[in-house]
Order: sequence, then structure tokens, then C-alpha cells
Amino acid sequence: MFLAVRDLRRGARRFVLLGVVIALVAVLSTVLSGLATGLVTDGISGLRALPLDRLALQEGAQATFSRSTLRPDALAAFADLDGVEATPLGASFVNAAAVDGGPSLDLALFGVAPDSFLVTRADARAALAGEPGIVLGSELHDEGVEVGDRYTLGGSEVELPVLGFTFAGTYGHAPIAFTSLETWQRIQYGESADGRFSAIALRGGSTDQLDRAAASVGAEVLTKSEAYAGSPGFSAETTTMTLIRGFLLVISALVIGAFFTVLTVQRTRQIGLLKAMGASNGYVLR
Repeated sequence: MFLAVRDLRRGARRFVLLGVVIALVAVLSTVLSGLATGLVTDGISGLRALPLDRLALQEGAQATFSRSTLRPDALAAFADLDGVEATPLGASFVNAAAVDGGPSLDLALFGVAPDSFLVTRADARAALAGEPGIVLGSELHDEGVEVGDRYTLGGSEVELPVLGFTFAGTYGHAPIAFTSLETWQRIQYGESADGRFSAIALRGGSTDQLDRAAASVGAEVLTKSEAYAGSPGFSAETTTMTLIRGFLLVISALVIGAFFTVLTVQRTRQIGLLKAMGASNGYVLR
């Protein structure tokens, strides 16, 4: 401790520099953690907010809505199970072109049944049960979109008004818009929808019970967290940010370790002199 205190006094600038480096590394780690959390949240916040326990998708879809197509017979297989709530969900990415020539919107369009448990707010239920239209996330209202604005969706001839705003979140870094399942099917499949949809939202039931039902209709059941992997870029973003944080920690350890290694080598003579004067190992370490 005696030698360490003298080193601190004589080499104050070096130790201040080390402290600054450690502080900067800590700040950078915090910023990267916040960035990673923000990227993940921006990719899945809307899916995370949906009041469901599991999702059933077509077998082999790899948690990706665009690769999954289910039909009413699959919905019936789950709806007939005791203690299970099942409702269809359509999901796709669309570009909404403003009819009046305003800016277009990139949307993750979710088609839901107005009376399903996925629609939790009474005003949203009422809006979706009325005339065909879309309910947008409240952040789009802050950007100047108003109730009654009309948009043509997905390059189709379907023109829909904005019915209202709610908390919707995002999926795949695009704001979520809700519409009725019938309207979504018309946008996605035209007149030949044949009752198709992307997934089935599930609440309740045991894993074995749901897996057996899924196997009978060529589907697979995923937990909500497993479904996050289907969000575009989710896996790549989380893997990249994890690697960056890991490399940052390794580099930080090497920098700090190198500093103390150099400091120890520079003090070899002083330590040898203390030993020659009879100082014990314990005294030198203290």
C-alpha cells in the first residue's frame, strides 16, 4: 500500500487517464446496450403488446408471417380445444399511398376480427366493426395524419380511410396498422382469399394439447418470444449487437490489463529493492 500510494501521488495523470478510459468504456457499453434494446423494441414492440400466449403458423414458416398461410380448418382445430381461445391474424407489409398526394406510409398491416381478444379497446373494436378502414398507431397522428385521410394500400385498388388511432407499436421497424380480417384478405389475396390468413393467435391450453392440434393441420405452435425471430432483421440485429458488446468487453479488459502490466514492469526495480531490504511478500502486496 505504501508503494501504491506513492505511485498514485507521483503518477496522478496516468491514473486519471486510466479512470477516464474506464469511464468512457462504461459509457460506451451503456450506449450500446441502450441501442440494442431500442432496435429490438422497434422491431417487435407491436407483437409484444398483443395479448396472446402463442402463435400457430404454417409448418416450416420459421416464425415468418409472409411464409405462413393457414385456412379456416386450422382455426377450427384450435378453437375446438377446451380452455383455448383462438383467433385468426393476418400480417403483411404494405405501402399506403395517400389519395390526396401526401406522403406515403410504410405499414405492418395486421388483419384481425373486430370481436377477437387481440382488440382490447372498445373504440378500436367499434371502428373495425364499422366501415372498412385502418386504425393507425398514435405516433402517425403526431406526424400529421388525420382521421378521414384516405390511402390506397399495397398497390391494390383498395382505398381505405383512417378510422382512428391507438397504441399499436411496431413490427419489423414499421408502424402497425389494424384493419378487419376481411379487409386484409381483400388487400392480400383479392377476391380469391378463400378465408386464408397468416397465423392463429392463441390463449390458454397446454403445450401438448396445442402441439397435437397443430400437427393435425400442418402447423406449428410458437411462444410469443419464439415468434420474435420472424421480425425482419431481429436475429441479425441481436447477434450483431451481442458480438459488438462482447468485443468491447474483451478490448476493455486488454487495455486495462496492459496498463497494469506496464505499470508492474516499470516498478520491478522498486519491488526488488523492497525485497532486498527484507520486506515480506505480504507487505509488498499490501
